[in-house]
Amino acid sequence: MRKISVIIIALLLPSMTLAASGEGDFSISYLFLDEEGNQSVQHSSFNIYEGPGISVEDFSYMLDNGLSFNADMKNIILNNRNLRLGMGKSGLFGLSLSHNQYRRVYNFDGSSFTRRHTNQGLLWLYPHRHLKLWGGGTYIGRSGSMTDLFDPDPGAISTDVDYDQVEYKGGFQLNYEGGLIRGEFRGVEFDDNENEDRDQTRSVVRFDGLIPVPNYEWIVLSGGFRHFETKYDVSDFKISSNRGWGGFRLNLPENFQLRYNFIFDRTSSDSDFVATDNITNTAYLSHVWPQFAMLTAGYRHGINDDFEDEVQSNSFYASGWIRPLDELEIRGEFGLTEEDVKDGSRLIGDESRNRHKFRLKYNSGEYGTIALKYENKVRENEQLGTEIDFISFGGDYSIGVAEYGTLSAGYVLSTGDYDNREDEFEFTDHTVYGDIRTREYRNATAGFGLTYYRSKRDLDVESFILRFNATYEFYDGYAFKAEYNVQNFDDFLVRDQYYTANIVEISLIKHISF
Repeated sequence: MRKISVIIIALLLPSMTLAASGEGDFSISYLFLDEEGNQSVQHSSFNIYEGPGISVEDFSYMLDNGLSFNADMKNIILNNRNLRLGMGKSGLFGLSLSHNQYRRVYNFDGSSFTRRHTNQGLLWLYPHRHLKLWGGGTYIGRSGSMTDLFDPDPGAISTDVDYDQVEYKGGFQLNYEGGLIRGEFRGVEFDDNENEDRDQTRSVVRFDGLIPVPNYEWIVLSGGFRHFETKYDVSDFKISSNRGWGGFRLNLPENFQLRYNFIFDRTSSDSDFVATDNITNTAYLSHVWPQFAMLTAGYRHGINDDFEDEVQSNSFYASGWIRPLDELEIRGEFGLTEEDVKDGSRLIGDESRNRHKFRLKYNSGEYGTIALKYENKVRENEQLGTEIDFISFGGDYSIGVAEYGTLSAGYVLSTGDYDNREDEFEFTDHTVYGDIRTREYRNATAGFGLTYYRSKRDLDVESFILRFNATYEFYDGYAFKAEYNVQNFDDFLVRDQYYTANIVEISLIKHISF
């Protein structure tokens, strides 16, 4: 109760009686947009609007009693606004609010689109130093019209979209002497104003616990339970799931660690008497050589059983890192999963999946940092006669020089092969990206960025984004900023899949400090 009283006093105490400090950037801007082509093909252009803008960014305000306020509000008066507000006091309470809007375009001229509004709020507080409480909610509204993206008919009929989703949640977390108990309830109400058959109510109740064994703190036990339920309002059809889990962590001598956990999940509906069980057992063994290397190996066994059919899986995992030099780090990871139908049948039959990836990073200090990355994923299914093979190789480089500025650049090569009994699909993707930023010179800075994408073989697509910007600071915290972006997309196999946009935004910025 004492902490709750402190929170109320902190909120009600007039801020003018307390010394305070703060800063932030206030800006007014105007964006010019000139676009040509199919507005549904370039995703990065969907949420760009022409017109005036007002923004308050990186704003923070703190009273001497520790109460703080912050705000980051971009394009307050435009339909792509992104707003965030917060206040709080460290270790006592906090409140965060946010709102954003996003548009998705579905046809050539942009007349078929949907707009999504998202509003979120969260309040948390510590009535006691070991106890945290929170509650909040999210409202999502989406409306407009959409067209099937895979319909080859240019005159395809649009489908109206109009739904609302409200989520509310509340929970607690109790920490004491290394132990933890956490509980949370989430409820969701979904209302489709175009089709009431889709209206539904969802709820989730979850509890987690973790505790070191008294007098044997090197043994840590954990466990939890979750109940999930979905109920359709019109038909009263209900799907529910109950999941329980538990495990332990052993911090062994000589920097070894053993982890084990199991999960039991039963999912059922009220339309029949058959439930589906999923059972997994997982174990990991790790060893650390401090400041030099770490190695982890693991195994997981899974069972999926729906009374008539049973599928078992065996998974093997290994990962590690090593630093042979202070400047050099090497990381690797490997995973293999084999799924076998032991009883009954499954539509896709047996399946095998494996993946591995490696990363090398070298930091030379004044000469910059270079990183090389490799990843491979393979998926095979004999019953369907399919094989998927994906390979990605990339490298990036970054450097900062006080006399000149910063530079970062990279390249990624990706190849994919998809084969089945009747057909095959192949692609090779090239992605080049980079960014240059100059240091300040006579109150001015400039920057340039590039993202270039090229896809070949069964695809023939090219897109790029060029970004230019310059900022000039002048009298008493004012700054003038100009940005010019070029976006381009071409699908050379489909006649109407092209797009070009020229985007210019000018801003007058005032930095406020008090």
